[in-house]
Amino acid sequence: MSVKQIKQACLIWTNISSVNEESIDFLKKNFKFHQLDIEDIKSESQNPKLDTYKDYIFLVVHFPQWKVESKRVISHEIDIFVGPDYLVTIQHGKNKDIKDFFYKSMNNRKTRNEWINKSPGYLLYKILEELFSQCRIMIDALGKQISNVENEIFDDKPDGDIIRELAIYRRNVLNLKRILDPQRFLVASLSNTRKPFLDESLSIYFDNIKDYLDKLWVIVDTYKETLDGLHITVESLINQKTNKVINSLTIISVSLLPLTLLSGIYGMNIESLPFAHNPAFVWGLFGAIAGFILLLIFVMKKRKVL
Repeated sequence: MSVKQIKQACLIWTNISSVNEESIDFLKKNFKFHQLDIEDIKSESQNPKLDTYKDYIFLVVHFPQWKVESKRVISHEIDIFVGPDYLVTIQHGKNKDIKDFFYKSMNNRKTRNEWINKSPGYLLYKILEELFSQCRIMIDALGKQISNVENEIFDDKPDGDIIRELAIYRRNVLNLKRILDPQRFLVASLSNTRKPFLDESLSIYFDNIKDYLDKLWVIVDTYKETLDGLHITVESLINQKTNKVINSLTIISVSLLPLTLLSGIYGMNIESLPFAHNPAFVWGLFGAIAGFILLLIFVMKKRKVL
């Protein structure tokens, strides 16, 4: 069954692990939520939001989640209803963090007494704190990966694989920024929302989450600047390498021009060409020009012109 509940004192926490007909029927039967909220639950929302009603509030919160198969940071949505004596969390897809948090609350009496014995607003704070704290682990791991790529760029010559890695990390950092930025404003709005189950005493707790998200935002923004700098560096190194190759090819082409000219002249069937009947001299002329070209290249190499 996708619906699980924890009952403690005057508070019931209902966790719905997947959105299906069973869970939708359960919500319609046991709660009087607005039809628009039910519609929002059925289809994942692209934007987080906070809707305030007379008897409850409805939140759509997005959390960054690491997708191992594709090595991507994706957005995971959790819908939350908070009322006078209940809290409902609805997952869109599997989320290990909230699952562990729920079962920890269910199986550990001390944790259950600490988190669920208080108001629904305080339980909401603990859920948001737990889920956003997991983001720091992901962000720190991403920072280590970026540092490793930076060392590879400056220790070795960058290749196509490093460029692809940089592109992946840039995409993940941009996804993190895209996910975290709206949550900062959502939590700030939550801090200023006043309900009997979400009173002024909880503002300091939600302000604490807002400050934490601001710190994460600064860290991710620093990663973005680092990746932008590394991208410019890699482009410069590759351009320098390309310029060296083009420079070498140009020198080779120009060096062969005199020999090409002579071979074109003496390749013509004209009897009156100078020394046309003296092959030794012609071959000597070709050898002298080739030797001069090699000497010129050697001098340029010595002076690091090439």
